[in-house]
Amino acid sequence: MKASIKFLGMQRVITNTDSLDMPINGNTKVKDALEHVRRQYPDLTLQDGMVLITVNYEVAGADRLLKDGDSISFLPLIAGG
Repeated sequence: MKASIKFLGMQRVITNTDSLDMPINGNTKVKDALEHVRRQYPDLTLQDGMVLITVNYEVAGADRLLKDGDSISFLPLIAGG
């Protein structure tokens, strides 16, 4: 089983790829995917509270269990004034 982590914008530049496949099991959560990416790409800034997490294009929490074929994205929060 695997999930796909999608990279967008500057994430693509830093990782030099559009996506990363991650092996999962029945206990793998979104937070495990986040840690996997942090280990693979330490220069990628994915701070807690500073990214919106989506699974299959729907907002998801860090404790959501992943299923085979899920697509995960970490969207940077944007603020303006």
